[in-house]
Amino acid sequence: MLSADDQTGQSGPALAITPSPRADLKSILARYVRQSWRFKCALSAKLLINGDQAFPDMLSAIAAAKETIDLETYIIADDHTGSRFKQALSEAANRGVHVRLLYDHLGGMDVPPAFFEQLAATGIEVRAFHPLVITRPDWAMNRRDHRKILVVDDSISFTGGLNIADDYASISDGGHGWRDTHVRIDGPDIAQVFTSLFEYAWQKATPYPQAHKKTEIWKSRIRRLRRPISLKRLFRKRDSLQMCPASGLAVQIIGNREFRHRRLIHNAYLFAINRAQNYILIENAYFLPDIDIRHALARAVKRGVTVAVVLTRESDVKIISLATRHLYCSLLENGIQIFEWPRSMMHSKTAVIDDCWSIVGSYNFDHRSLLHNLEVAAVIADNGFAQKLRDQTLTDIAKCRQITAQSHRSRPFYQKLLHAAAYLLRQWL
Repeated sequence: MLSADDQTGQSGPALAITPSPRADLKSILARYVRQSWRFKCALSAKLLINGDQAFPDMLSAIAAAKETIDLETYIIADDHTGSRFKQALSEAANRGVHVRLLYDHLGGMDVPPAFFEQLAATGIEVRAFHPLVITRPDWAMNRRDHRKILVVDDSISFTGGLNIADDYASISDGGHGWRDTHVRIDGPDIAQVFTSLFEYAWQKATPYPQAHKKTEIWKSRIRRLRRPISLKRLFRKRDSLQMCPASGLAVQIIGNREFRHRRLIHNAYLFAINRAQNYILIENAYFLPDIDIRHALARAVKRGVTVAVVLTRESDVKIISLATRHLYCSLLENGIQIFEWPRSMMHSKTAVIDDCWSIVGSYNFDHRSLLHNLEVAAVIADNGFAQKLRDQTLTDIAKCRQITAQSHRSRPFYQKLLHAAAYLLRQWL
């Protein structure tokens, strides 16, 4: 029996789950995924906890790069962490590596122009996604690039929840110690999928410094049409999953895009939740799930599945936390256990089910991730990786405060009104 003992005054019983029987890859794919043919072979997958694990691994990969580096991020800050990455990328470009940096214009608005000018001066290609200039055709405030992708030499890939900023660095390293999760995945098959997602956003982005200037609508559209696509890298043939070595594992990289691709990550979550047999552990920074996810979690509890959600107590976006607390009563009444992370910010976007199915990415359970943002997630079908993510989530739960229905119902009336009012705004959060 695995348990998470309360260390912070938990008012309810400790979480306890029974490890699931080990399943082979064929059984995992048959039960927990809808389209197994979309899975690719990964040589390895490494769980990276917080910036003190993720940033050194990412910087080491950049330092060892020989041919290409593609970095896509929502935020890159002009702070100590951002400077470390700027220096590493510049050094790579100086030794002849082809380096591309794609950042979201909204996420990088606080960065001074000199930061990007210094990168461009070393030969790095820099583009901004959807510049906020209303005379542009692609300025849309809601259409943001929330992905976190790093691909090195078409073989090493990183994704998860970490932006390039001091918020995610450890306190001992001068950061704010946010709790977050990343994953490193080795293998050319996986890198190829990440590269295709990067190319999609790259073609929609604007070269620096034009991103910060007002331009005519038609000139902007013509520039976009003239941008070349790296077809050689995009359509390079790879071995199929059937050729995966015994030490490898199956991974699906899912990217949210417009129109029919809008709900791909949501649907992957929904399908796996509906097939859960033993437990579902979720960590999510901004948790405002739609009714389909909420009903699926409630049905899982009725099947005897243990369902636990780890959320942040002190959010960097206060109104989202207020709106989330409006859902607590409904979630708790349906048997879903809620744990609040009391230390800094819980920024992870992960889930693990039955020691079989894991997901790590940038996707939040909110309206923005569902309908507006470009997002990415890695679904990993592997017992070993799932067990590591399970153990890490239980470790996090042991540091949390459990919320009970009784304590939540007894909150002051003004808080109930505040939570209800914030929830009414959920489609704009």
